[in-house]
Amino acid sequence: MRKWLFISAIVLLLPIWGQNKEQESFGIDVSHHDGKINWEQVPDVEFVYIKATEGATYVDPMHKQNIKGARARKLRVGAYHYFRTTSSVQKQFENYKQHVKKEDIDLIPMVDVEECRKWSVTQFQDSLMRFIQLVKSHYGKAPMIYSVNTFYNKYCAPRFNKYYLMVGRYGSYEPFIKGRGTYTIWQKSQTGNLSGIPKNVDIDIFREGVQIDDILLTK
Repeated sequence: MRKWLFISAIVLLLPIWGQNKEQESFGIDVSHHDGKINWEQVPDVEFVYIKATEGATYVDPMHKQNIKGARARKLRVGAYHYFRTTSSVQKQFENYKQHVKKEDIDLIPMVDVEECRKWSVTQFQDSLMRFIQLVKSHYGKAPMIYSVNTFYNKYCAPRFNKYYLMVGRYGSYEPFIKGRGTYTIWQKSQTGNLSGIPKNVDIDIFREGVQIDDILLTK
């Protein structure tokens, strides 16, 4: 019961979250799952990460429209790739590179890791590292890694703790990263209610001491 009361409170607060200067500013991450977004009505969030690609061939059907709409609003835009363990790393990178141009994003790329099928932990980590290297070579900076807290600690920590991390953990307790290091952005809620977005949206907040300049692709 307390969990649902907390979530309900967050949902009620989110439409005005960020207007109070003493509150933490926040960003969002979106995909076609959030429906057709009316970007003119979306509040002035600090940043937005937009799903671009998945695996070797999939392209999010709302990617181009979301990029165009968010940039028209002059929001800070990033694009992420959903990493599949059933596709080759090289082909996944080529898919991302084809659909995410450097001039279309303000933020460093992001790779979303939430599954480990068919690969051992070592194979998974080596493959993720290869993807990171390919992204860094092309875009000039390593991508941020997104994962939920439990998956990250099981499959990624502590090897990837040196990278920028967006970590999903929903509730009042901030993410805990196994080993030395910490998160960069906390995906705190999946139930944000913002004008212009027809469905619930993820809400992301910076860890204390982190600012938008830290994740810009070019400064």
